[in-house]
Amino acid sequence: MIRLSSLGDVVLASAAVRALADAGWRIGFITKPEYAPIYSEDPRIERLIEFTSLDKTRRQIKKFRPDAVVDLHNNQRSWLMTLGIGARTVRVRKRTLARRLCVWFGIGDRSPRSVVDDHLAALKKIGVNAPKTLPQIFPTEKGLCEAEKFLERLRPPIAVIHPGARYPLKQWGDQRFARLGNILKEHGFEVLFIGEPTGRGDFAYTGRISLEALVGIISRAALFFGNDSGPAHIAAALSVPTITIFGPTHPCLGFVPRGKFVAYLHSGIECSPCTLHGEGRCKYASPRCFEQITPELVAEKGLKLYRKSVFHQN
Repeated sequence: MIRLSSLGDVVLASAAVRALADAGWRIGFITKPEYAPIYSEDPRIERLIEFTSLDKTRRQIKKFRPDAVVDLHNNQRSWLMTLGIGARTVRVRKRTLARRLCVWFGIGDRSPRSVVDDHLAALKKIGVNAPKTLPQIFPTEKGLCEAEKFLERLRPPIAVIHPGARYPLKQWGDQRFARLGNILKEHGFEVLFIGEPTGRGDFAYTGRISLEALVGIISRAALFFGNDSGPAHIAAALSVPTITIFGPTHPCLGFVPRGKFVAYLHSGIECSPCTLHGEGRCKYASPRCFEQITPELVAEKGLKLYRKSVFHQN
């Protein structure tokens, strides 16, 4: 199976991993070295291949001797990687044109989507039909040990907040997240922020951490809040109640987290989506797509989801 990047996409690929494992397939997984920790201690992965060059990766694929190759990246690099391998190759159907039409012209269906459905549809071509399979990942022992350093001083329930995103345009904002943190504290949660202190509240912060530590920390959370970014997919794949905040991107683009307990907020403002992944600048002085999403609304949705998860656990 091939999914080279980015973080959220690599995590979402775990639904296809799970479906193949349940169907009895031996699985090799190819990704970039920086994302390899997502699968480094996954019991379903027989061989984890870190992509560093085409020639080396092609040799490793041939050595694994697969019966089929599932290409969930479907770009020029993954095509060259599988050319002449001697195994049947199935590729995910990418909805690139539909997404760009929605961003550029506001054309198309705006109902929420997940690329997980596209991944699982690709598996039908090799006889695996498991359309309801959810993403699932596993923290590493090292990640759990690193996480304990931050969690040992906090009492459950712990809410983890990840205020960052690769592109600043997708960030809801430190001030709003700080207000959210204070509301959660009023409801009895300990609050841990992923990242450096912002000076906007009396919270615990992790500072800069590894991907393994990030997964370990989130796996211990009772509730997770974040922007439309990779950590939200990590939380959902760990079955942690997950609240995702969409602003300039849109749930219809295919990146809604998929898991047991997930919810999202999106203002529905007419100019969203204005970007596919978060690149660019807002045409307004401040993103109007975030103004209607208040900390109170986010907290209310999160607390409701948390109570739902507790009910199901009991």
